[in-house]
Amino acid sequence: MNPPANAPADGVRPLLAVAAMLLAVVVAVAFGRLAPAPATAGAATATTPPAWLHDIEAGADHIDPDELARALLAGDDVLVVDVRPADEFASWHLPGAVNLSVPAVVGAAGAALLARAPARVVLCSNGPAHPAQAWVELRRQGHANAFVLDGGLDAFVARVLRPPSLRDGMDAASAKAAAASWPLVRTFFLGGGSPRAAASLWATDPAALTQPTMVSPAWLRARLRDVAVLDVRSAPEHDALHVPGSVRLDLPSLRVRAGDRDHFLRPDGELAAAFGALGLTADRPVVLVADDKPHDATLAALALLRLGHRALAVLEGGMLRWAAERGPLTAARTAIAPATYAPRAPAEDFTLTADALEAGRKAGTVRVLDVRPAPAFRGETSTEARPGHIPGARNRPLASDLQRTAGGQWLAPRSELASAYDALLPRGAGAVAVSCRTGHAASHAYFVLRHLLDRDDVRWYAGSWTEWAARKDLPAATGADTP
Repeated sequence: MNPPANAPADGVRPLLAVAAMLLAVVVAVAFGRLAPAPATAGAATATTPPAWLHDIEAGADHIDPDELARALLAGDDVLVVDVRPADEFASWHLPGAVNLSVPAVVGAAGAALLARAPARVVLCSNGPAHPAQAWVELRRQGHANAFVLDGGLDAFVARVLRPPSLRDGMDAASAKAAAASWPLVRTFFLGGGSPRAAASLWATDPAALTQPTMVSPAWLRARLRDVAVLDVRSAPEHDALHVPGSVRLDLPSLRVRAGDRDHFLRPDGELAAAFGALGLTADRPVVLVADDKPHDATLAALALLRLGHRALAVLEGGMLRWAAERGPLTAARTAIAPATYAPRAPAEDFTLTADALEAGRKAGTVRVLDVRPAPAFRGETSTEARPGHIPGARNRPLASDLQRTAGGQWLAPRSELASAYDALLPRGAGAVAVSCRTGHAASHAYFVLRHLLDRDDVRWYAGSWTEWAARKDLPAATGADTP
């Protein structure tokens, strides 16, 4: 269930917070909680205000919704105590929050929670009034790490969980950053829908990363210090929120620019220099993370494989799944110490040239899998020198392999994909050259077939239709594929 959508205006919120704290003081006095101890050191001592009043004056009694959001996203040591009724708490609450009534917070139940000495205790309700009453008593008990959520959960929803386009008072830079982080923030705090069934997952989560595979967020979270995390998303997305310690890999830096698009992978020496500039060495395990375009991760994987780097994995479900499973997220920049990347001998020769493909096609030893959308394959749409496809190619669009949910971008179940590909391109009938428009999407089909379905008959046609269409000496066909 979604959280409440209404929230006080920004200009009114500070007044409400102050009023709530004053109300808490009045209530506490009325019940005798703040009655001073009998004066024993003269009138001056009897009239000395308690220290927590100075905290209210200095604004040290509350925490801003944005600050709390950053702390929760980063996985900081914050204990959120929600004092709303149980039914409201059950409908929606902040991640990791516990539900206690105000009397319970200041009683034995609260004392048991606070015994572990969390760095910060944040008290919240829909508004600040009831948490403020509990705050006063906790401060009297000596808990200097207690804070009230400024404006309550209503303000948190308005400031953090409302779509950026509907928020008031944001400058251009803040609006751009909020828009870039919004999908992950929303998924982190509101959930990613029903979790993926275990039988549908592809992650192998090995004890040690030695071969190309997929891994889960839980596996990566336990090894953040032991692996290099390369984020292949756009710069605005990465800068807004990313896995702690990750660095951004600029995909275009891995490929040669040909006209208006990226094409072949750069020579080995240039690839090695690009990875070294990110602090990567040949013996460092790598996890690649993408958003809803898993072929971005697999293209980077093929660049690493070209250098013989086999200790690599793709994060299954991408960044949305990471957020849905409450993996830590931060905007803090990662310091990079450039390294010397020394390529190993290529682990496998997986690239097929146009001439080798054509020779194999004519000899009947090479079959072609084209993963472009069907209209482009049939020649109904085209941005290349010629429309159509390589004669004899079979078409299975990349989208056919993927299933997007609120909690990530997933591969279809293993049994489903294995059956589909075995029917389309039976094993033992010759090599399979995977193609698309520029080799980008084809990298995903190659990774799935070779490293997840363990087919050793697959090759990657890096030039793909852009190269093939531009060569007038190579044949082209239009229309649907034929078995």
